[in-house]
Amino acid sequence: MKAFVAGLVCLVAQAAFAPLAYSQGVVCQLPPDGTWVRFEGSYTQSEIRPDSAEGKLDISPWIEKVWIKSVGSEMAEYRGEMTACRWIEIKIDRGREKDGNIDTGLTGSEIYKVLIPESSVIASNVDQNKVPVSFLPLVKGYRKVGKADPKPLTEPALQLYPLGILVGYYRELKVVEASVDPEVGIEAVKQAQQLQGQISIERTTSRTVQESTIWKSPDVPFGVARWSAKITREVKDAQEARDAFKPVSEVTIEMKAKETGTEGAEGKSELTVP
Repeated sequence: MKAFVAGLVCLVAQAAFAPLAYSQGVVCQLPPDGTWVRFEGSYTQSEIRPDSAEGKLDISPWIEKVWIKSVGSEMAEYRGEMTACRWIEIKIDRGREKDGNIDTGLTGSEIYKVLIPESSVIASNVDQNKVPVSFLPLVKGYRKVGKADPKPLTEPALQLYPLGILVGYYRELKVVEASVDPEVGIEAVKQAQQLQGQISIERTTSRTVQESTIWKSPDVPFGVARWSAKITREVKDAQEARDAFKPVSEVTIEMKAKETGTEGAEGKSELTVP
């Protein structure tokens, strides 16, 4: 399963990572330091098989859990000035259920720990000049996979997609509903803004369509109550017309906020970094 996720890089990375089009994704507001939120959901891969009499083959869904935590603050240099920054830690567990837990396999958990300027995090999709807020800059950051040592991130912005969280990066998110019940596990969350984004990446013989829906709410730490995503891969012969594309595989994910707090082990950092 991890190998399949890594394979998505070959399909979408070139278009998704050029130029800087990194959505703020699942961090669009900063709660008090020490706050954490846990998301839970499912991750399903399907083989569509259009020429098979048996139709689509669904692989049993994996379970996914995502923790987002505020684990410290400090002053750091950003754009030549000392700026108030926050350490954010994001942990992703994905795998099959085993004895009530997630079996993440040989790869294990994936953890990002990043230092971001507090001023760069805003709830709106555009800044005060009506310019789209398309990326979350990093002062520095680290990524740890399984039992390996943390490695420094070299990217100038937080890049969770596609190896971490499958919410695509879009220059524009369109409002579907201005006020809707996000239907999550945290009782205090009753209203959210529902937004959608889509991007298509096409080559001569293949096309990948990414679709994401995000429910934003100020009642949830970090501003996101729920997200879903679907990635569809289509193929055709090189000499065929564009309308000959046929879907061959699909990945879907659905995540909802289930618990939050300001105390306990879940809110503590799991990475020791320089």
